[in-house]
Amino acid sequence: MLFHKKYKTQVLCDGNFLHAVSQMKLGDAKDVVVKYLGSPAKLFTTRCVQHELRGLGAEFKEASFAARKCEAIDGGPDPPAPAAESVAVAVADGNAERFLVCTQDETLRRRLARESPMTPVLFCHTSGLQMEPPAEAGGSGVATRVESGLGLGERERASLGQEESARDVARVRTNVRYAKPKARGPNPLACKKKREREPRAGSGRGEGAAGGIAKKKRKRK
Repeated sequence: MLFHKKYKTQVLCDGNFLHAVSQMKLGDAKDVVVKYLGSPAKLFTTRCVQHELRGLGAEFKEASFAARKCEAIDGGPDPPAPAAESVAVAVADGNAERFLVCTQDETLRRRLARESPMTPVLFCHTSGLQMEPPAEAGGSGVATRVESGLGLGERERASLGQEESARDVARVRTNVRYAKPKARGPNPLACKKKREREPRAGSGRGEGAAGGIAKKKRKRK
């Protein structure tokens, strides 16, 4: 259905992803994706995504501008069809164009996992970009290339090497490691024995009667 010049990595972005990149102040969407993948990439979107962003107002202005910088793919549903539908259609039937999809839409991600399980998905997380490994990595196309690590950076391969799936954003593992606090011994100053104070001269009891000067009692009238 789609006929494009093959790039090393072809990335299909939806409006939710582009908006998240702008809101999180991550920079240009292409630069963010390329840095994460560790290899050159070409960003695409659909005409439905561009149309949807234009109608969402000033809040999505930056995302709409980013979508216009992406190349619109041929074919698929015409606007005003839902943007998520156009993305799903673009990777249907085995993802012949070998797209890597970038989306924040949880519903779309579940649909892609069900209908296009060999399509890898990227999304923005609080710690940066995260990748959902393909549900089936034994086939051809993008899944096989991702599984073997061809053309992928170390960070991407490390992300795909996680045992658990990152379907739930709240359960996504990050690369942050916190060192456990080392057990410290007792404070040497706290263990130090207190020195007994020596009695000062002339401060003993009965000193006034034995050797000190007895105070005269004042007679009351």
